[in-house]
Amino acid sequence: MVLFIVGILMVIIMETIKQYKKRWNEISQMFLIGSLSGIAVLGDVIRGYLPVNLILLFVFANMGIVLLRVYRASLTCN
Repeated sequence: MVLFIVGILMVIIMETIKQYKKRWNEISQMFLIGSLSGIAVLGDVIRGYLPVNLILLFVFANMGIVLLRVYRASLTCN
């Protein structure tokens, strides 16, 4: 059962990576570097207001941008 769940998660992750590679460009790279440097500089301030792991915050911020781009692309294709 556990292997089945891990297998499904691996497929979902691989499909997400494929979509992310399609959307990768200079704007995504600039946002990635900008969010990483912002979290590095403001890490203590962010931790004071949000008791969250900064790595998770970095991942969620970048995933949000990618999902917004996918959503916007789906709107323009229709």
